[in-house]
Amino acid sequence: MPGLDAAADRITHATMLWVLSGIALEVLSCAGYVVLFGLVFARLGRSLSSRLSLAELAVNSVVSVSGLAGIALGAWVLRTKGVSVERIAKRSVLIFVLTSAVNVAAVVVIGVPMWLGAIPGSRDAVLTLVPAAAALATIVGTLWAASWARRAAADTRLRDGRVTVALTALSGGVHDALALLRAHDWRLLGAVGYWLFDNLVLYTCFASFGHAPSFWVVAMAYLVGMLANSIPVPAGLVAVEGGLVGMLLLFGVRPASVVIAAVIVYRAISLWVPALIGSVAFLSLRRELGEPVVPVANR
Repeated sequence: MPGLDAAADRITHATMLWVLSGIALEVLSCAGYVVLFGLVFARLGRSLSSRLSLAELAVNSVVSVSGLAGIALGAWVLRTKGVSVERIAKRSVLIFVLTSAVNVAAVVVIGVPMWLGAIPGSRDAVLTLVPAAAALATIVGTLWAASWARRAAADTRLRDGRVTVALTALSGGVHDALALLRAHDWRLLGAVGYWLFDNLVLYTCFASFGHAPSFWVVAMAYLVGMLANSIPVPAGLVAVEGGLVGMLLLFGVRPASVVIAAVIVYRAISLWVPALIGSVAFLSLRRELGEPVVPVANR
């Protein structure tokens, strides 16, 4: 591992056109989440759902717990506006499932062909096949947990209302996610764009130094390395960077100084763009806290 001085020297020579492209792609990633959020919370109306989704992204950029911090903010705002706990819980599970499903599916779609040698990258089973198997296990486990939660929620012996709400939210959120997937609503592409454009930001950061590896290598390293985003540290600092750098190096991306520099630039973009846009959105929401939501559609 080279010293940070070497990486800092690399950063000063980044091609600004590529960096600006990365910023534009991060904006598109945010837009993808806005589109998906508008699908899940359609009754809120376009204005409220757009601002609330951007505010969630701002919180997620500051507090790194796999997107749960943003969901918590959204739940708090909606409760002040009179939305029921049951509906908030169910819809929050739904959007978490949809965004996570893209990441999990991508690990399988990229990992298995890479292990088989169909696409460029490592053929090391530990880096490709094992994550893919874990992703498949996650899918099966989620479906089983939703089925179990549905049966458990119907058990009349349960007296704790909070437990019933949680079980209903889990089963209902997964059920609604499957229903949306079967409906082929175009707004589901927002979940894909949310992941894909953010992934492309990392790729453009490599391109800004003239050392862009295969897109598939960047994508797979991104998917596994970003697991560090679940560690509850402010903005995921050090943990996420370390996870990304470590995975990229394991996938054979060199030189190491470019890897570090690209990850640092990527993290600067992926943290600051949502934080700035989302902060403005939250400030506009503050004036409406406590005002009841006027449903605009039945969903």
